[in-house]
Amino acid sequence: MPVVTTTTTRTTSMAVHTISFRGLAGGIFITLALACVLYVIGFSTTAWSITGHSYRGLWLSCSCYSQNRVEDWFRAVQAMITIGLIGLLLGMILVCVYMCVHTISKNTTIIALVVICFLSAIFMLIGFVIYGTKADDLSWSFIVTVIASILCLLAGILSILQMRSSGVRM
Repeated sequence: MPVVTTTTTRTTSMAVHTISFRGLAGGIFITLALACVLYVIGFSTTAWSITGHSYRGLWLSCSCYSQNRVEDWFRAVQAMITIGLIGLLLGMILVCVYMCVHTISKNTTIIALVVICFLSAIFMLIGFVIYGTKADDLSWSFIVTVIASILCLLAGILSILQMRSSGVRM
């Protein structure tokens, strides 16, 4: 099977984007896709904290007693985690646009992807810190969303590497 070698010359005024599912761009895509799946699972399940026969998620609480009042800190957690999910989904859209749509600026798209990944991770971290300090007996849903946020952060780091290897200057 013949091997095709491509030589690219970089100038200071133009960034050259190498986009391949086997390269950094593919790694960003896979990382964000896995982060989206894990985050949606953790976001929607009721096992953020388990105490005895009580289960508590972000949107549903199953317990032996009724609790009508939702604390303000819990609403803050819901807001931060939801903003993180929206950012994660925007990041997924941006990486798809970066890899598949060739009529837009790749420089702008990769810079936006870096910013969205890191902002999403910050919002997620704020939600995790608040929930972790206020809730007892953290369970698997919480852990799954934390793993997804780490993957989001990793996708941001990979995006920076892709940006630097392409010669994008900020």
